[in-house]
Amino acid sequence: MGRVLKWVLGVLVGLVALVVVGVALFPWDRAAGWAAERASQVTGRQVGIQGLHVDWSWHPVVTLRGITVANAPWGSEPLMADIEQVRAVVSLSDLLRGRLALPELVVTRPKVLLEKSQEGTGNWRFEGAAADEAGQAAAPEDRGEFPLIGRIAIEEGLLTYKDQAKQANVTSRIATVAGDGGDDALQLTGEGNLAGKPLKVEVTAGPLLALRESEEPYPIDIKVRAGGTRAEIGGTFEDPVQLQGPNLGLMLEGPNLAEIFPLFGIPTPITDKYALEGHIRREGELWAVRDLKGRVGQSDLSGWVTLEPRDVRPLIKAELKSQKLRLQDLGGLIGMTADSAQKQNEPAGADGQLVPDTPVALDRLKAADMEVGFTGGDVQVPVLPLKDVAFHLSLKDGVARMDPLKMTAEVGRIAGSAVLDGSKETPVGRFDIGIQGVGLKPFFAGTRFEDETEGTIGGRVKLAGSGKSLSGILGAADGEIVMVMEGGKVSHLLVEAAGVDIAEALGDLIGGDEPVGVRCLVADLDVKDGLLKTKTLVFDTTDTNIAGNITSHLGKETLDGRIEAYPKDPSPLAARMPVTFGGTWANPKLGVEAENAAAKGAAAVALGVLLTPLAAIIPFLETGGGEDSPCRSLIQQAEDKPKQEQKPAKGRKG
Repeated sequence: MGRVLKWVLGVLVGLVALVVVGVALFPWDRAAGWAAERASQVTGRQVGIQGLHVDWSWHPVVTLRGITVANAPWGSEPLMADIEQVRAVVSLSDLLRGRLALPELVVTRPKVLLEKSQEGTGNWRFEGAAADEAGQAAAPEDRGEFPLIGRIAIEEGLLTYKDQAKQANVTSRIATVAGDGGDDALQLTGEGNLAGKPLKVEVTAGPLLALRESEEPYPIDIKVRAGGTRAEIGGTFEDPVQLQGPNLGLMLEGPNLAEIFPLFGIPTPITDKYALEGHIRREGELWAVRDLKGRVGQSDLSGWVTLEPRDVRPLIKAELKSQKLRLQDLGGLIGMTADSAQKQNEPAGADGQLVPDTPVALDRLKAADMEVGFTGGDVQVPVLPLKDVAFHLSLKDGVARMDPLKMTAEVGRIAGSAVLDGSKETPVGRFDIGIQGVGLKPFFAGTRFEDETEGTIGGRVKLAGSGKSLSGILGAADGEIVMVMEGGKVSHLLVEAAGVDIAEALGDLIGGDEPVGVRCLVADLDVKDGLLKTKTLVFDTTDTNIAGNITSHLGKETLDGRIEAYPKDPSPLAARMPVTFGGTWANPKLGVEAENAAAKGAAAVALGVLLTPLAAIIPFLETGGGEDSPCRSLIQQAEDKPKQEQKPAKGRKG
């Protein structure tokens, strides 16, 4: 038996000796070529390894030199990765027990390019025959399968991220420092630029040993600064390897909410400065921000947001509400620039436009699909204060629909829909807004005209056009605008609404500066290729009918018009003159014609001409005074006039 044992032991020793000699004499440069060829087959990309060397001991040191990985065929650069050297210390004792342990891992001068194509495909998606299988096999399923790493160092790293669709280009220099005792935190810092602005990233996480060994939640803290935007995410993951069980706090602040688009890919509107906070959770495949609250400008905002990652465009859902909202704080919803949102209440310059001419950001419309609901309480809109606003915004395949859109003023409602189609090169806008019983008094709250103001407005705005901006869309729009008002006052009311001093001109028109009661106002306007023209514009006052014609280009915001008084009783109006106006919406120019208007003809003649056709007007009278309304009486008077003129005079034969 002893001879047998000695023989077996001798054989084993001989085998070990042969292995040691073989390993020592193995040509490792050939092994580098074999490994590179195998990696190329697995990934479907050309992989290169210039050199491979092993320093053998109980803790072998494996060194790889000149590692390159080709980029995707559509990529902006030939290489996806170019790494000068990777040096890894391997624990043989752990390896013999079936687990990978690396007491030290050092990566020297790695240059890595991550980018997405215009279609949203990432260059990290490999298409080799065994790429999926290899990726699934290499990816740890849980914390227990994660490699045991004592110390990791990245020396002089360079990471570039590009997204063609979002026009994002981020270049970061990366260096890491972690302790070798297993208790020190992992730190990563990066600097670069994002959308032309400086970017700084700081990541502090738990020790790498805790990724595998600890059952405790894994701590992580991320701080990002991009221009004036600051984002902080801090908390823990139950399973950091699979990114499951996050319990993270979010803090986000900056000068303009639209600036987070390059960071998170969420197409947010242009806003005033903001500060928001919430809690990040993961719910299945969804990432959610719950308990979202904070301020945007002087407006409060709360609710929740979820994001579902998808191959082409993520799906974002949100429910938001505000107790007190200023329109200028969310000016980007109607195309304002950051400057125009901040200066909304300032008077326009000589060449200023009231409607934003900011180009529609097609890249943002196509960056994500969205379903967003919003409700607002006290909504502060210049000239038109609102008590409630509610809308549902749907964004899919570059087409944004705001339907329904509901707003409530003092005693009336504004409701309808708006569509912005950005699926093609030139955006298309369609607007259909109805106005029902909106009182005029809130327009002049706090002014000396508040007690003198009366009347309600009903009507409809229906326009459709195409253009690069909201101003361009209106400048090419076709449609109609119909407005009807019953019971109101003119003179000082119009002075305040126009924002210019035309009291003297209106005094010439209506005889003095005292408010004059309006029984009915009818405005029926046609829009063709952005040019608005009057079909009907009539004020019916207690003693005068005031008729007018208006021409205005909605894109250029030019004005050209004339208002003229037709007396019901000629004697009080002998000296009244027509008023003309021109200029622009922001800077209207008014004048007075020297010609006497009273000689032009009687009021009934004017009504017969101006109040036809009536089909577009009559439906809006239903929200006014009913059958006995002043407007209905006015229209009936105009309809009866032609009938009376058709009757033959008594005593004459046909």
